[in-house]
Amino acid sequence: MTIPLPEGPAKLAGRVVDPATSGSYEFLFQDNGQEPTRYDPCRPISWVLSGDGMPQGAAPLLRAAADRVSAATGMVMIYEGTTEEPASFDRALIQEQYGSRFAPVVIGWSTAAQNSTLVGTVTGVGGSSAVNGAYGDQRYLRAGVIILDSEDFSKLLASPTGNGLAQAVVMHEWGHVVGLAHVEDPQELMHASNSTVTSWGPGDKAGLAIAGAGPCEDV
Repeated sequence: MTIPLPEGPAKLAGRVVDPATSGSYEFLFQDNGQEPTRYDPCRPISWVLSGDGMPQGAAPLLRAAADRVSAATGMVMIYEGTTEEPASFDRALIQEQYGSRFAPVVIGWSTAAQNSTLVGTVTGVGGSSAVNGAYGDQRYLRAGVIILDSEDFSKLLASPTGNGLAQAVVMHEWGHVVGLAHVEDPQELMHASNSTVTSWGPGDKAGLAIAGAGPCEDV
């Protein structure tokens, strides 16, 4: 795979968020004593929607969740519209339909019958690939994926308080996309099992601020 050169200048695309809170957070890609692997904050994170199987009323929650992640990380999120690509962790990182760049984050839908990772109480899964940048050994997150259970999501949207929980599911999976791992504190949205928390906890906020403060890719 030929690693694409970074597009645009190595200048912060969004803003710096002060991690002024304290609490539990962990990163998916972090060696002992090393900085976590993160997205390049000098380039926007683009995302696309694979709408096949999407429950009615879900689209606004997807956009709102991306906005909440953008606000917490300081990174710019750009919605590029729909795609024919199904959401899968087996996707190619570079695809002709998206040009010579890394593929954008893709959000799509499945069911437990179609995808074994959604069996049980799992309503969504998410993550990104960690790859070397174009220059040196610095690693970056790329080509994220979020897969949501359309049946579970439909049930949430049909319940009186389900919209907040449904949006929280998407926020949680976006947390994985930008590099956060599960934590043991049930008051944090990045706890592995959540049925009540609908907003970022203090540890979530601290971790997301760090996730948005990675190194810019430059020569």
